[in-house]
Amino acid sequence: MKTNTLFRMKEEGVIGGVAAGLAHHFGIDRLLVRILFVLSFFFFKAVPVVIVYILLWALLPVGEKNSGNVEVTKV
Repeated sequence: MKTNTLFRMKEEGVIGGVAAGLAHHFGIDRLLVRILFVLSFFFFKAVPVVIVYILLWALLPVGEKNSGNVEVTKV
């Protein structure tokens, strides 16, 4: 049974790999997730969006994409 856990995709990310990891987890395009982060920053209160992004950056483990599978790397 394959589990789809949430990881940061550092090598595919622009800042911390959070958007790339979320995109991989949900099976959508990274650009769409990045646009949603930017839009939520402007349409909702900016401080909670930044705090959520920083928390995800700090708490999510780093994963590496190898032939469609994600492997966790120790930081």
